[in-house]
Amino acid sequence: MLNVFKGTLVMLVRDKAIFIWSLAFPLILSTLFVFMFSHLDDAGQFEPVRTAVVANASYEEAPGFAEMIDALSQPGDDQMLDVVRVASEDEAVGLMRDTATGSSTATGGANEGVVGYLMVSDDGEPSVHVRGGATPDSVDSANQSILKVIVDNYLRSSALIEDVARENPAALANAQAVEKLLEMPDLTEKIDVTQNPPKESVRFYFALLAMAALFGGQVGMVAICRTQPNLSALGARRALGAVSRGKTLAATLGASWLLAFACLAVAYAFIRLVAGVDFGGRDAACIGVLAASSLLATAVGTLLGSVAKLNEGVKGGLLSAIVCFASLFAGLYGSPVMKLADAMNATMPALQFVNPAVQISQAFYSIMYYDTYQRTIEYVLVLLAMTAVLFAVSFLFIRRQRYASL
Repeated sequence: MLNVFKGTLVMLVRDKAIFIWSLAFPLILSTLFVFMFSHLDDAGQFEPVRTAVVANASYEEAPGFAEMIDALSQPGDDQMLDVVRVASEDEAVGLMRDTATGSSTATGGANEGVVGYLMVSDDGEPSVHVRGGATPDSVDSANQSILKVIVDNYLRSSALIEDVARENPAALANAQAVEKLLEMPDLTEKIDVTQNPPKESVRFYFALLAMAALFGGQVGMVAICRTQPNLSALGARRALGAVSRGKTLAATLGASWLLAFACLAVAYAFIRLVAGVDFGGRDAACIGVLAASSLLATAVGTLLGSVAKLNEGVKGGLLSAIVCFASLFAGLYGSPVMKLADAMNATMPALQFVNPAVQISQAFYSIMYYDTYQRTIEYVLVLLAMTAVLFAVSFLFIRRQRYASL
């Protein structure tokens, strides 16, 4: 039995076609993902609001407002405004108009994205002006709301200081009292509801690992085909050998799983170390999911390989079609497909429950974001249940195979 295991492993390693789908394909695809999704995680990060400020004489005569603008536009992690100073209101309106039409300015597009402008009127009253036409759920609408809040807070603080100065001027001599008076209460508390900060790009790598795992079924399919006497000379020799059919199958499946798992582990290491994808520091749990996924893939390949009336090429085509179709509902093929996968999971969870690609990707998702391994264990149990069913059906097919001559 050990010799069969070694012989099968050597035979599979020498088959270069196996490594095209089981190893080379996920490595190439993950490399493409690095370039495709390099800026995806930064898309949801806050960027300073591009704002025009009319720096006229009235603005210079309002030092408090000017100091606030300078503080909010100071470069750093807390920078809120990206200020473009202009000399007149007409220039500010022109910047907004250029942004609305998408035209570039004489500065080579440096002012692109101006959503509004701030100015101080002749009577010293600051005001905000924003571009119309922004939809409520757009980024421009959110940025315009930020500008309105900034001016509202300034006006409220100014009115408060004026009231205090009118009723109790001596109170303004205490700097700490004034600071406490103007301090905004913290009404919200930031908490993390997931084990790790959410990242949009990692979901595509989860789906990629699911696809790579299922393509590992190519190993089991080829190994089973080579054990069939009517499809392989090696299978004919083994059928006449002294080792029982059950031991031959067990050794063959063991070698197939080991090679499939090794290829998947290499793909995971490449994604983790070369592509720089962080899986939350839970590498041991990820390896466990990889092992269960490889076993499932071996079962899928075994089922296809046990169909006696199809040649190896047709079985390989069927495997590729099944894997690509299953990966569609795991959201592998881009953001629109990911939204489709989420919609399918919400409306028809039963279909996603029997999809191995979805279960594998969700297992990685649970490792990344859940603070316990309960959900991960549930997904692994589903994968093992699928594996048991597929192996049982495969053995039924194999047991019924009879050959008139070899």
